[in-house]
Formats: sequence, structure tokens, C-alpha cells
Amino acid sequence: MPALFVVMNDLLKKYLNLDRDPFHREEWGHIDLWEFDRAVKGVRVYFTTRSGGVSEHPYRSLNLGFHVGDARERVIRNRELLGGHFGFPPERLTSPRQRHSDVVRELGREQDVGDGADGRESAFSPFDPCDGLVTSMERAPLLLLFADCVPVVVTARSGGRSLVAVIHAGRAGLVAGVVANGVRRLRETAAAELEKLTAAIGPSIGPCCYEVDAAAASAFAARFGSEAVQGRNLDLRLAARRELERAGVGAGDVHLLDICTACDQDFYSYRRDGVTGRQGALAWIE
Repeated sequence: MPALFVVMNDLLKKYLNLDRDPFHREEWGHIDLWEFDRAVKGVRVYFTTRSGGVSEHPYRSLNLGFHVGDARERVIRNRELLGGHFGFPPERLTSPRQRHSDVVRELGREQDVGDGADGRESAFSPFDPCDGLVTSMERAPLLLLFADCVPVVVTARSGGRSLVAVIHAGRAGLVAGVVANGVRRLRETAAAELEKLTAAIGPSIGPCCYEVDAAAASAFAARFGSEAVQGRNLDLRLAARRELERAGVGAGDVHLLDICTACDQDFYSYRRDGVTGRQGALAWIE
């Protein structure tokens, strides 16, 4: 009987994909990506690396950020390469003006799809400042940029439809509550009970590499608990996890892609390199 139980349990796990890693690495040509496999039905979530683009040192090579000093035409080409992989034009990549704020906004109008795609700032942008986007629109990809800060992507189902939030969570944003605001905005966009929530915490600087001054460490510990601070090193990923769980995402539905961007040369890191490019967290509803 115990042996039969083990066999049945293994079959059940296989059927439900419970024994699969929540992320897998995908290579398309020279582009290297990580996909989140626990997104809800109909949602695709990817984290880019720095591989597969045309930018040159110090932005080599798939830099997606216009604001870092890279040649504009190279960033445009990188976005074309990324969009082409998934079958949508780069003009539909909605990218907000990230300011390390707690502001999360909804992308709910077709006329706003692609705002920020060309990197030009506009006083009329609905997404400035904005460090998180939520949408229930199909084929409206969200792209936020990172080089050590924590990418958080939350996927949800409500009333037969899918929703997704992409959040830029640096130290300031975490302390201000940007992750909780992202989940709150998801609920507001759904305007109904969320039946399923899953979250991905993408590549970001780890506690091994993120040292701050004593005052900042003390303030972070007061906000997120002593476990989130190791000496003067901060664990931003743990803080993001705690915020997600407090906001109602089950502990078993929060998944970490445990890659330190400062340690891993496949990723951009502002803390490590200073002048550098930006990788992306990309998500959309099919």
C-alpha cells in the first residue's frame, strides 16, 4: 500500500505539473530568456538576459533601456528582436517611466498601448511616474526594466478572464509599498474576486551583494523584519515575497528565480558595473 501511494502521488504530481521547476530557460537564436511556467491560463511571462542583441560595450548586448546612454537605434533594434520572437511589433510594448515610486497604474485603453515604446518622454503620458502596470487586455505586452531591482510579476484569474501585473520593486519602492499596490490594483481592475493568484520574483541583486549604510539597513529591518537584513546587506527578494504574501498571494504560489544579477554576468547590474544596460520583465495576455 505505501508503494502504491508513492506511485499514485508521483503520477498526480506529474499530471498537475507540481514537480516541474516554476521557471525554464529558453534560447531563441542568440536571445536567452527565462519563462515563468506557473502563470495562470493565457498569460505569458518572461525575464530577459543581456544576450542576443546588437548593443556594444558597456551595454552588450540586449539592452532594452533608452535612458542609459546606449545608441537609440540599437535599443530599437533590440526591442524589434525581442518582439519579433513573440510575434508582436515593438510599438506595442508599453513601458512606463520608472521613478522608484509606489505608483501602479492600469493599462485599460487601446490608445495607451505602446506608451513609452519609443523611449521619448511626454508630458501627456498616463504612465509617468509609474513603477507598475496592470492589464486585462489581450496582446498588450507590458515591459518594465531592471538592473538589480526586483522584477515582480503577478498573474490572476477572475470571472473567466486573465490579468497580469508587472512591478519594478527597488528598495525605495518596496518600502513605499509598490508590491502591495500592484496586487491591490489587480483586484480593482478585476472588479471581482480573484480566483487564482501566482507570482514570479525575477532575477535581482541578492543579499550577497546589496550592502547599504547602517541607517538604511535599520529602516529596512523595521519595515520587513530582521530576517530581511544580514548585517548591512538587504534581502530585497525576501521583502518582495513578504509583501506578496501579506497582499493575499499564497506562500506556495510565490516563486523565486534565484539569480543574483550582481553575481551573474549574464545580467545587467548597476551596482556591479555603474554604466550598463537594462534587462526586462515582459508579460502579456494571449
